Amino acid sequence: MKQKIVIWGHKNNGHTHSYIHSSYFRAFKSLGYDTYWFDDNENVSNFNFDNSIFFTEDQVQKNIPLIKSSKYILHHTDLRKYVENDLTFVNLGNYLKWCDEGISAYHKENIVEKIGELCFWDETSKTIYQPWATNLLPNEISFSNINTNITSNIIYYIGVKHDNRNEINQFESACRKENVDFQIINNVTDVQSQNLINQSKYSVDLRGSWHKECGYLPCRIFKNNSYGRITGTNSENVKKIFGDYVIFDENPNNLFEKLKENEEKISLSLIKESMSFIKENHTFINRVQNLLKVL
Repeated sequence: MKQKIVIWGHKNNGHTHSYIHSSYFRAFKSLGYDTYWFDDNENVSNFNFDNSIFFTEDQVQKNIPLIKSSKYILHHTDLRKYVENDLTFVNLGNYLKWCDEGISAYHKENIVEKIGELCFWDETSKTIYQPWATNLLPNEISFSNINTNITSNIIYYIGVKHDNRNEINQFESACRKENVDFQIINNVTDVQSQNLINQSKYSVDLRGSWHKECGYLPCRIFKNNSYGRITGTNSENVKKIFGDYVIFDENPNNLFEKLKENEEKISLSLIKESMSFIKENHTFINRVQNLLKVL
């Protein structure tokens, strides 16, 4: 009998990590695990948490049950209570480009071992590094979803401005010069997000200076490409990983021009290749299998 999976916190609360927790929930469930999702303020006194695998994030783990027979996957979490209670856990960290050089991204004095596609293990600190993924399960990545007749003059950007504010502003300025409407959309469902991206004139992701420096891979790239869009990026490391499946220019103004130039050149076969690349390597099924491997 498989262990119970318990996703802890961010239960449909609109937070960025709520979408991540939802994707892990769906992935574990699709693999046949008895999968549950609880919030930090729920009454769980009647639930048997023995022999579970917990998945949580620091902001929402205040009241997580501490069970000796269970294991914990902890994202950016204060470890003290897990160490003090002698619990079994692994740290989940974001893949950063230093991992490719064998360096533990959060513990630079340690080395990492590559154990999967963009997945690395630091045995010393018990940290696994891997990127996010598309929210779609492999069977949901379908060529029938490709929109080959985009007539919209609007670019939809799902998310919010953060440390990429300057880059977004530059790109938006380039859009205005070409009378293209740039709209930032948030608080939408996964289905709404996919529909908007498939209607968008172009698909784009813009990184701030730190994300470009460390080589962070945003979930937006995995999602948008799995929906059937070749996506524009200003990140050199994203270009390195995705190759021809993205359009790259470090300058957001030039990136808009590159997207415009390639509008008619992107072939259906390239879009299908990109979707297959995500389907085979970058769903949350892949990420779950990596986590189970180190547990």
